[in-house]
Amino acid sequence: MKYLFLASFALFSLVSCEEKSVVIPQLEIGERKILVEELTGVRCLNCPNGAAQLQELAETLGDKLIVVGLHATFPTLIEPYAESKYDFRTPDGRAIADYIYVNGDPGAPAASIDREMLANHTEIFINMPWKGAINARAAVSPNLGLFLDKTYNASTRSLDVKVSVSPDEILKDEIRLSVYITEDSIVDVQQKGTVRVYDYVHRHVFRDALSAPTGDNITAEIGTREAFSKTYNVTLPAEWNADHCSVVAFVHKHGDFSNRQVLQAEEVHLK
Repeated sequence: MKYLFLASFALFSLVSCEEKSVVIPQLEIGERKILVEELTGVRCLNCPNGAAQLQELAETLGDKLIVVGLHATFPTLIEPYAESKYDFRTPDGRAIADYIYVNGDPGAPAASIDREMLANHTEIFINMPWKGAINARAAVSPNLGLFLDKTYNASTRSLDVKVSVSPDEILKDEIRLSVYITEDSIVDVQQKGTVRVYDYVHRHVFRDALSAPTGDNITAEIGTREAFSKTYNVTLPAEWNADHCSVVAFVHKHGDFSNRQVLQAEEVHLK
């Protein structure tokens, strides 16, 4: 089923300072995009195996798989080494992990697959292997369309993100919209088994939430079954490599721990 956004809007250009009319392109509900929020840490011996498994799945699923690496597990696993160039811990990452936890910190590597509480599980985060759960989720059709439009100014490092949502049905739960910034291909220290790797490539690292960490309440907007949009803005810190940054947005339920499923997700690269 397709929904066409016919309305146009004025977008202030940060580069030319001219007002331009931009038409939101056709929005398709399309196929399921699967959001994987992975708990990881620079001191986690087995986390590189988890990252490798997700990378292998990405080669099969392509852009249907969206991964966010949360350095928000046991403090002893996420503390940077003295040799580390970066500290991947963030208050927003911690808040997100705490929001998804059910029975306390599950350790790492562990992954949330669209925040589904799987059958015979008491925790949203599950341990490896993840292939079966991810493939099963990929077969479930979404009930809303999600579209991202971004404008990035390299000179000012200002990023504007427009998130458009088109529900296919009236949703009765409390519904929230979360928007993240991730950065890929960060070279830094990582423990891998008994070896400390100094040129390890960290993937899909969570950097910041543009929304509230637990999502912005869009229940009123989505309850009408009408298409709508929200806009976010951020200035990227100098230490982030914009060439490797992405925006991840997803719509999710906000119920008890067994009812926080992601309804649909989307990702767009800054460059």
